[in-house]
Amino acid sequence: LIITGASRGIGAATARLAGAAGYEVLVNYVANAQAAASVVADIESAGGRAFAVQADASSAAGTAAIFAAADARGKLAGLVNNAG
Repeated sequence: LIITGASRGIGAATARLAGAAGYEVLVNYVANAQAAASVVADIESAGGRAFAVQADASSAAGTAAIFAAADARGKLAGLVNNAG
């Protein structure tokens, strides 16, 4: 499950809930790697699966990078377009 803007606020809360619900979560962020890593750690410490991807979802290249990272992990369950 891709969640854009998932390193803080509503995106981070959504990522944690999705991880608890059993989704493997792609935690997308633009600049705050430490916050994204914290969200990933929270999900993993609760028994979930997550990974962080740095990319700007407002650009075509960033969006392509996000989807490429998700595709590399297998079937995409969905997208929460929280950024912006």
